[in-house]
Amino acid sequence: MTFDIIGLCREEPGPDTVLPALAAAGEELRADLRDEPPLIRLLHPDGRLLVTVEDVHLVRVAGEARRLLGVGDGVEVPDPLWWVEIRAPGNDPEAEQVARVFTAALVAGTGGLSWSNR
Repeated sequence: MTFDIIGLCREEPGPDTVLPALAAAGEELRADLRDEPPLIRLLHPDGRLLVTVEDVHLVRVAGEARRLLGVGDGVEVPDPLWWVEIRAPGNDPEAEQVARVFTAALVAGTGGLSWSNR
């Protein structure tokens, strides 16, 4: 089972927010960019996969992210928002930490919040 964390970003993530978030996740990590489907993979120096960052999606429907994730009414969720899914192998605590650090840095740069499956 993977560890999934989602950045619910107030502003569209671009190079000015994604690149610093990648660096925050670990400057020693190697980024592998894929075109089909668009994604970024972060690899440990030993070559193992730590994190996959999927393409960004604009969610225009008010309340849709709240509904999909089951977020309670007491949490402020931006509308509209940019949805960024980040996945890490579930059996690797280092990968989970990298995913959390990347997402926190991304959300800090764009505004919004994060949600995870644990």
